[in-house]
Amino acid sequence: MRLFMRVSTRFTVKVCCGLLVSALVCGCDLTGKSSLTSTLTREERLKVAADAYYNNQCQKQWALLWPMAREGDGEALSELASELGGRLEIPASDTDIKVDMGARSFANVLVMTIYAATASKYPDKRNLYYIFDPARWNKGDVTVVSMRSGRISYSSIKAPPPTSITKLENCLSQANASNVGNRCVAQAIKLGLIPSFSEYSKAMDAVPTTHRPNHCIRRPW
Repeated sequence: MRLFMRVSTRFTVKVCCGLLVSALVCGCDLTGKSSLTSTLTREERLKVAADAYYNNQCQKQWALLWPMAREGDGEALSELASELGGRLEIPASDTDIKVDMGARSFANVLVMTIYAATASKYPDKRNLYYIFDPARWNKGDVTVVSMRSGRISYSSIKAPPPTSITKLENCLSQANASNVGNRCVAQAIKLGLIPSFSEYSKAMDAVPTTHRPNHCIRRPW
């Protein structure tokens, strides 16, 4: 009897702890009232978001990382860029479903990578090599994020000359101050590769909830 009570108590504690952690991550307390996500530290949010991704809980990952990313956290932006280039589904409106998902993904990865590299908080340049691979820019046209009536849309543009892409990559990789980063961003906007971050973040927030990334792209294995 004592053994049963001990095991039962241990099981109850585990269940309660699991519910508490789940409530914290989901952004609500056990009574369904105010959000508790803010009780997590920045490092804890990044860790829980990474765990969510590997557990095929991409909606949870987006909910943890996007609020940080939209506030200019370079590491959060870079994490989203890395995973949008992998298995994380991107928000899309009905009118954009016709655009190839891979093209939409790259367009958003481009935006987030550039702003991650020039972020004032925790700048992160890890995706620059992937984004500026010359083979990617030698295919003629490229799909980019464009804004339409305050909403995220996509358009196909002629890829900028290799010299312009190299110049932009060098600028981003060497940017070590906000004024330099701003010049790099201005270059990217002039080339038509990205919108302003304020427009982008507002438009991303406006994407209908039903089109939020609610699961990860299935693994091929």
